[in-house]
This record gives sequence, C-alpha cells and structure tokens, in this order.
Amino acid sequence: MDGQRTNTKKTVLNLLIAVAILAVVVFLLFLAVGFVETAMPGNSYVIEITGLSGLVVNGTATVMIPVPANAEGELVIFETFVRQPAGWRAGIRETQYGKMLAFTTTEGYAQDIFIPTGEFEKREEPRLLFPVLAMPDNASVTEFTWGSGGTYTTVVFLDGFVPPENATSISFDLEYQGGGGMKHLIKENVWTATVNTAVSSTESGFIRVPAGYHVIAGGIYL
Repeated sequence: MDGQRTNTKKTVLNLLIAVAILAVVVFLLFLAVGFVETAMPGNSYVIEITGLSGLVVNGTATVMIPVPANAEGELVIFETFVRQPAGWRAGIRETQYGKMLAFTTTEGYAQDIFIPTGEFEKREEPRLLFPVLAMPDNASVTEFTWGSGGTYTTVVFLDGFVPPENATSISFDLEYQGGGGMKHLIKENVWTATVNTAVSSTESGFIRVPAGYHVIAGGIYL
C-alpha cells in the first residue's frame, strides 16, 4: 500500500513538473515574439479649421498655424508632408516668430480646412507645436517637453478677410502626436500637443492662443 502511494505521489509530482515546464516554455515563446517585435514611432498632425466658409476674401486671404518641432525648434513636418486642401495653397512660411504652416486662398472665397496627415519615422523625441511665445514659470522649452504636460502660449494668424457685419468664430482644432514606437518590449513615450481655441472672425494679424501638451509615459510592454 505504501509503495502504491509513493508511486502515485511521484506520478502527480512528475505531472506537475511537466505542466510547469510547459507553462514556462509557452511563456518564453510569447516573450521571444514580443522581444523581437518592433513598431516604428508615429508622426501625425490633424488640422481642422472651421468657421472660414462663407467669409469674403479681400483679394487673397492667409491663415497660419503652428507646426510640430522638437525642443531645438527643428521642424518635423514639411511642405511635402502636407496635403493641399481644396481652395488653399499650403506651405511653410518664415514669420517674425519663426516658421509656421501657411494656407493661402486660391479662390475668391474661403473654405474650411481639414487635413489628417500621418507617417512613420525613425526619430523619437519630445515635440511641441511651434512657435512658442511663453512657457509657464519661465521654464525652458527643453525642461517643459520633458515634463508630464501643461499649457503654454503659441500663435495663429489671420489676414485678408473682409470683416463680416455680424462677428462669427473661427475654430482651430489642431492635434500633433508623435512617438509610441516599441522595441524589445520597451514602449516609448507618446507626445501630444494640441490647440483647441476659437477666435473672432473680425481678428486680423497674429493672435496669441493657448496650446496644451501631454505625455503618455512608455515602459515595459508585456
């Protein structure tokens, strides 16, 4: 009887060891797949400007918005990256505050602008929507971009519109998102910069507006 119990215990023990080994092998297989899996960082800028349709253009009208750049101010979006929206000609323009993305009318009237853009890239670094006119607590751009987020001041530009009799709003909804790549089970940070504001259609010239910044921290991805 004792011999039979001993054999039964050995059988159960061997079975548990086999199950444990199988579980470890399966886990290592999944781990190996995840370890070699890579994902390129993204680079997208969604531009939506509404309230332009119906405005009368005085010859040629221009709208300028911030552009994504790294902490050193190097642009990460270029003219070839931006599609030409209907009724507008788009391009990077140098201003008194630095480079901005400019839209110039090609017709005698204005249309709302909607451009979703996106691509993969090799670089992965903190980015903001530039120009940067003011930072909270007088922080440097580098210090600010390495934080978890906050609000700073940027600028938009309007010119060439005939002021309507009844003022309306022009809404700027801009969102840049970069990062999020993954290599060897390590997922990188995701940096998001936004402008969500409305200005009066009677405004002209450079207009200071708030911009938001948010960081989603990366880490080990299992």
